[in-house]
Amino acid sequence: MKAGDSFDCPHCGRNTFLKKETVMDGWVRKGEVLKCVSCGAVIEEVKEEKKTVKGSPFENDAARRFKSLLGAEFEEKVELHAAADEKKFCRDCAHLIAHPFLTRCMKFGKEVNPMDDCPSFTPKKKE
Repeated sequence: MKAGDSFDCPHCGRNTFLKKETVMDGWVRKGEVLKCVSCGAVIEEVKEEKKTVKGSPFENDAARRFKSLLGAEFEEKVELHAAADEKKFCRDCAHLIAHPFLTRCMKFGKEVNPMDDCPSFTPKKKE
């Protein structure tokens, strides 16, 4: 049986259909049941299928084909190192005014992207 199926309810005797309802214990979901629309009696519990995950996503067939296409081994973690003079982003500048809707530069009085390079970068003071 599934939600929306027509059937004769054994509890109320009417020809009605099923609705799926979630069973909760406070804020925790315990499962789902099929209920009669007319009387609300529980007819059947819905069994949920658990999905199994096969290993790492980097070890499936598509990943192996992609590795062979590139001709090199795939490195899961790549560390980038930048010199101190290369880290002049607006997000790290003391002139940045961060706001959820608009990010502005106090020095130039214009809207900026936090990942832009700042021509007159002044590092933020660390507290």
